[in-house]
Amino acid sequence: MITRTLDLDRPSDARVHDYLLGGGSNFAADRALARRILAAAPSARLDALANRDCLRRMIRTCLEHGVDQFLDLGSGIPTAGGPHEIAPDSPVVCVDNEHLAATQGELLLSGSGNAAMVHADVRDPNAVLAAEPTRRLLDLDRPVAVLLFGVAHLFGEHHHPAEVIRGYTGALAPGSFLALSHLTDEFAPQQARDLLAALPGCPPPALRDRASLMSSLEGLEAVDPGAVPASDWRPDATSEDLRVTEPLSFALLARTPGRPNSPGS
Repeated sequence: MITRTLDLDRPSDARVHDYLLGGGSNFAADRALARRILAAAPSARLDALANRDCLRRMIRTCLEHGVDQFLDLGSGIPTAGGPHEIAPDSPVVCVDNEHLAATQGELLLSGSGNAAMVHADVRDPNAVLAAEPTRRLLDLDRPVAVLLFGVAHLFGEHHHPAEVIRGYTGALAPGSFLALSHLTDEFAPQQARDLLAALPGCPPPALRDRASLMSSLEGLEAVDPGAVPASDWRPDATSEDLRVTEPLSFALLARTPGRPNSPGS
């Protein structure tokens, strides 16, 4: 459902995530929920930062292999360190259904000729792909990298996440990428349980394991090292300070078949 109005008394996923990343586009209700999350799951902030840093490495991997268009689903507020800054010369379309994220995104990206915001529900691939900014900036006849970081665990089974993902990947040219991160209880089960307990009255995230998530990516080829904690996905010298000892999520880069040169190991 697309949020058309701004409710300052209810926290939003986009603004809570902004707070965890150290941003300033959040309100009292968002900060209160974020503090509850951090009290229950102390790794949550470092996990969020590790996910953002992992996304940086995945975007650079895509660029190294010739994929230079990005569709950022559930982007939240396009803050510093987002795809539009990691790949400033590449077309980037950000998509979010939260009113403030979309409104601020439009303002922040208004001066860019390469980036734009779409106010839409990411669970509706047809609407996202048909949106004017998407059609204007992205050439779907060439490979595109779809970024689904910190979003798929918000899809309940009744949202049919596998069908949503196929709605995007099935519309893309061969050699496109899917970069994904997802909450899980595989690595820190007690923290994950405490995290869920800290969210009364909120739609609970789905804590899928890697095997169940991979089963929804039929036809995609996982890029080495596969689905691992975000801080373990091809870490570099700048990411060592973000290593999470009790990860709350895993990350994965996968590719639609058809491109002969693989990112490899």
